[in-house]
Amino acid sequence: MTIAVEQHVDAEPAAVWRTVSDVDSWAELLPTIEEIRRIDDAGPVAVGSRFRIRQPGLAAATYEVTDWRPGAGFTWVARTAGVRTTARHEVRPDGSATRLRLSIDWDGPGARLVRLLYGKRTRRLLDQEAAAFARLAARDEGDR
Repeated sequence: MTIAVEQHVDAEPAAVWRTVSDVDSWAELLPTIEEIRRIDDAGPVAVGSRFRIRQPGLAAATYEVTDWRPGAGFTWVARTAGVRTTARHEVRPDGSATRLRLSIDWDGPGARLVRLLYGKRTRRLLDQEAAAFARLAARDEGDR
């Protein structure tokens, strides 16, 4: 039960990664995040880092980073009663540009219901996030 979007970004992978990996600033950077805060100590994001996130029209969720690959992407997981949400953020070279892939996967007994209730909204949020990351990365690269 995966929802994924891909975005071509006219910027180098390093510029895209700087934007995607600046998780602490997402509330200021992305229209899809109302609030994000660290649950653990501040410092570099790494496997085990946890964040509490509020997004428009969705229940607040706590995500824990399970895979952190600087320059390439990261994965984090949130668990609620009956559903595990896995979100992936992947940055890949694409010629002189970058391919950004954002995906959400739900599994568990309640996954089918979650997809039915939130699938369209989630796709819209992913589309908005991908477009925002692309704009920010292109601007960041232009500033350098």
